Amino acid sequence: MATISIALLVMLALSACGSESGLQKQATREKAILDQTIAHAQGIGVPHNVLKSIMDQETQVNTAPTPVPLFSDQPAHAYYNNLAQRYQILTLQVQGLETKVTEQLDYQTTLDMKSFATLLAQRQAEGFVETKTFADQLAVNQSQMAQAQYPKHYLQIGASARKSTQALRLMGPANDALTNFRNLIKQLADSRLDVTALRQQEQDDLSQFRSATQPDDFTRLINLINAQIQTTSALSAQAIPYVGTAKLKQLGLDLDQMAQWGVNVTGYRQRLAADQNALDHAKSLRDFLKVSSQIDSDVAATQIPYLKAQASTLLKQFHQEVADWGATHQYVDPMNGHSYPLDYEYDEQGIGSDADAALFSAKTEDDYRALVNLAQNNILHLHAMEAAYNDKTPANQVHETDTQLLQHYRLTAGQVIVVSLIEQALRLYQDGKVVQSFLITTGQYDKPSLPGYWHIFVRESPTKFKSSEPKGSAFWYPDTNINFAMEYHDGGYFFHDSWWRADYGPGTNFPHVDSGGDQSFSGNGSHGCVNMPEKMASWLYNHTSYGTPVIIY
Repeated sequence: MATISIALLVMLALSACGSESGLQKQATREKAILDQTIAHAQGIGVPHNVLKSIMDQETQVNTAPTPVPLFSDQPAHAYYNNLAQRYQILTLQVQGLETKVTEQLDYQTTLDMKSFATLLAQRQAEGFVETKTFADQLAVNQSQMAQAQYPKHYLQIGASARKSTQALRLMGPANDALTNFRNLIKQLADSRLDVTALRQQEQDDLSQFRSATQPDDFTRLINLINAQIQTTSALSAQAIPYVGTAKLKQLGLDLDQMAQWGVNVTGYRQRLAADQNALDHAKSLRDFLKVSSQIDSDVAATQIPYLKAQASTLLKQFHQEVADWGATHQYVDPMNGHSYPLDYEYDEQGIGSDADAALFSAKTEDDYRALVNLAQNNILHLHAMEAAYNDKTPANQVHETDTQLLQHYRLTAGQVIVVSLIEQALRLYQDGKVVQSFLITTGQYDKPSLPGYWHIFVRESPTKFKSSEPKGSAFWYPDTNINFAMEYHDGGYFFHDSWWRADYGPGTNFPHVDSGGDQSFSGNGSHGCVNMPEKMASWLYNHTSYGTPVIIY
């Protein structure tokens, strides 16, 4: 009996082992698949902190105690079956994380790229010729973005875009510091001091400014120039009375201007009088240095109010001119009898509200200087539109207004897309000459195309446009296949083909009856995009590139 019992136990154990063997191999295979999936996720750049939870769960599963089957293989069967299922679930979770992280990084990198492109366009509009390196970098990033597939690609592109954006932000303060140093040198030269060495320093600083591409480059330069200014001021004590007088004279002129703009300058005038009195009574070097420091402080305190007042005055002038010109220059729609101001793109539904929003959010001197520049450019483009209204030059020839804008933005060499809203025409310039032109349709009254100086920063062919408006909205549209799309302003402002239209040119941006297009969507202007026939969109897409400048007026 003992022998029989032992034999039975051995047979049961061997039976259990055979059953376990298949399940154990399956669990081992599922673990290998999980490990391979985790390795793949790590290889494509999914961050370690995202995967850590799953890796910890795998460790817990691996270290769970294995049951020992004596009389039944059910515990082991359930154990290995559960093990295989746990590995499968973790594998699916890793795959889900890959998709989620990729989508999140794709979206974030797109935002980073748009911030980069927007700030680059701002610096270019301000006349910084040093932006070419950044424009080239943007083109590289955009090309990489078009080919990106994995998180590591988006992480690399996003980091590059953010670094370039930060460098462009610092470009303004660095230029301000360089300008201050240059002005100080001029003041010292006017007081007949030898400034040969200082001018060499200024040239060296300018060389560094033009070659700077990284945030650290600009930060070091700002610190260097500020130190040079401080040292120069301290070492040129004999010029302080003259320099102080010049600064106070300029401060007085600035306060006069601010008063004309409606700013209460009583407190600033009191500080001006106190500074002038202190300068008149200064005797020792220590006195002059103390007065000089106070004058600098008082001048600095006026800069933001001065720039804010200047920007506010320019914006007020801009809005008033838009209203006045629009009231006397209107398009009377033959279809509905309504009258539309011809400069509606500059009104509140267009760039007018953008300028007001920029004024509301401005905080630093650089913000206000950029806003002053924006307001001046808005007025410049408005005047160009007003001039184009009376210009009878054929659409396919060089226009004087185009040339003036090309010269203003220093774009007489190279390729530029110019859009005339009054003419509803597009011209592509190469080195100041028209190489192609055709009629277009721009944004309707409630969704205008945006005048200004921009750049192409997204190119897609083909693509699909999806409405950002809910169904039932007046601006909703079904998913639309587009063959050639080039985005010139963040928010979905594109140059693209519009196969649903038959008519282009003057009047097509207002309500009308299209002669042969889809009447559901062709009877008004676009939603802010610049529409054109597919043939012309194809030509433009294949004859321009990332970073191509765009002037719309």
